[in-house]
Amino acid sequence: MILNRETLKLSFHQITFISLLTLSSTLCFAGIYKWVDAEGNTHYGQQRPADAQSESMNVQMHAPVNQSTYQKSGAEKSDDQTGTQEDGAEQKQETTAKPEEKKETSAEKQRRLATCAKARKSLAAMSSQGRVRSKDKDGNITYLSQQQKDAKIKKHKNLVAKHCK
Repeated sequence: MILNRETLKLSFHQITFISLLTLSSTLCFAGIYKWVDAEGNTHYGQQRPADAQSESMNVQMHAPVNQSTYQKSGAEKSDDQTGTQEDGAEQKQETTAKPEEKKETSAEKQRRLATCAKARKSLAAMSSQGRVRSKDKDGNITYLSQQQKDAKIKKHKNLVAKHCK
């Protein structure tokens, strides 16, 4: 096999590129450290300070879930407001109708709050995504139609209204 100068040049550039890519990717996984200086200020950095006690931070490497309080404009906002007003009226009727109802225990409250958080997370995911995938009983991936997506959003809104008091 005869190697000419162009072939060697090309393979040298490829090897250099792959090496640089590999080395630069390891820099992304550098540790993050937290420490407090002499004045009581908390600092964060990628290098340990020589003169202070530091602790290693556990940084999550996944995309954050959108948990913003940003209100969408237009029809969705007005629907949400009218829905909460109606739900508030229903809740007032329920509380006046059952004054002898017992207080919820801490375990029930934790379950309710967990269900609330899960419903809010699902509602945010459904509202922000264009197409929604789901698995059927056989494990096949299918896409929900707009009507199915709207029904699921309505279901999650009802769960939020019920469990997020």
